[in-house]
Amino acid sequence: MNKLFYATLVAAVIGVSACSSPTPAPDVTISSITQGMTQNDVMKRIGPPDRVLGENGNECFQYALGKYGDVPFAVYFKQRAVAATTRAKCDLAVVRAAAGPALTYHSSDYAVMRR
Repeated sequence: MNKLFYATLVAAVIGVSACSSPTPAPDVTISSITQGMTQNDVMKRIGPPDRVLGENGNECFQYALGKYGDVPFAVYFKQRAVAATTRAKCDLAVVRAAAGPALTYHSSDYAVMRR
């Protein structure tokens, strides 16, 4: 009986501790992204983006940070390296400017939503 009680107690403690893992503060997450990081480095630090705008390595990864996803964060890439970050939603005009004149966007500009 004692072994069953202790096994149940240990399982409950482990379950509660797994559920209460804190969400990192948005400022901590934002400061961990630096210029020159690759897209893979960013995804390893923050995870997959909630939305992607652009193509061919000139993209913007958009994240919803914070406990309730109420802090927008955008990471702009130029040739698959971080060019800029901002505490706002992705702006397609900035993505187009980063791409330069060599890349032409059409009316088929796309946004991919993570489900």
